[in-house]
Parts: sequence; structure tokens; C-alpha cells
Amino acid sequence: MIRETKLAPLHVDWQPVDLPYVKWIRSFVSGDPEGERIRLRFYKGPEDKVLWGRVWFGPAAEGPPGHAHGGAQAAVLDELLGGTAFIYGHVVVALNLQTDFMGFVPLQTELVLRGEILRTEGRKIYTIGTIQDVAGTILARGQILFLELNDDQRARFVPLTKK
Repeated sequence: MIRETKLAPLHVDWQPVDLPYVKWIRSFVSGDPEGERIRLRFYKGPEDKVLWGRVWFGPAAEGPPGHAHGGAQAAVLDELLGGTAFIYGHVVVALNLQTDFMGFVPLQTELVLRGEILRTEGRKIYTIGTIQDVAGTILARGQILFLELNDDQRARFVPLTKK
């Protein structure tokens, strides 16, 4: 039986955020908000350069019995951290993704995401993100080094925004 999800904000100062590019592409992660794989909702809080979220892994994301596949977790961290960069004005592509699995991520449980831009160096954007339970225990952590697209590279993506 698939559980209903609310993915509600955990704090009164969290404001819902839509990642605009999800409407331009068929996102593997965010593209099926009512499906059986992954459900996500993003929020901005009062912190600068931080994006919060709620995630639910369904039976179609199963790896070890009753738990989320590591690849599904890595994909969510990529979406979270790419979204964090995008929301704060950086159009990026990933250069390197490092994922650390610290505990089993249960299926059909609403969890918490936190993504943060650590620093920028020229076109390089350094980020870190976590998947946590509601008590704050970190179950997975990802670090991604992104490269901000230059003007010519961004121009190639403009047609995507008009579909």
C-alpha cells in the first residue's frame, strides 16, 4: 500500500520553492510528484544560500529490502544541490559528486533535505547536502562541485525555457 505524502514544511518560516527547470525537462527525480519512485518538495528558510526540502522514497526506489537504493539517494542529492545553486542564481552542471551513506534510508517515510552553497571560486560552486530523518540524524550526505555555465553555454539552454 502506498502511503499518502504531505511533505509539509517543518518550520513556519519555510516558504515553498519551485525549481523552474523541472517544468522545462522531464526530471528523473522531480518529474513525478505523485508517483511511486520519489516525491519532493523544496523550501527556502531564513538562511542565506540554503535550500530545505522534504523527500519520500517509494517502492519504485527500493534497493535493500524496505530501503532506498543508493542511486536514488544520490539522484535526490544531485537535484537538491543543483536546485540550491539554481535558486541562488547559478546555472550549473555537476563536475564531481561524492556521496556518503551513513544509515539506511527507509521507504515510504517523509525525510528532510538540506542543501547549502559552501563557497564559490570563479565559476566553481561548492555545495553540500544531507538526507536526514525528522530528528536530524543524517542518513546520507553529498558534496557536489558544480561549474557555472558561461553565457554561450547558458544561451544553448534558452530554448528549453520556452517549451
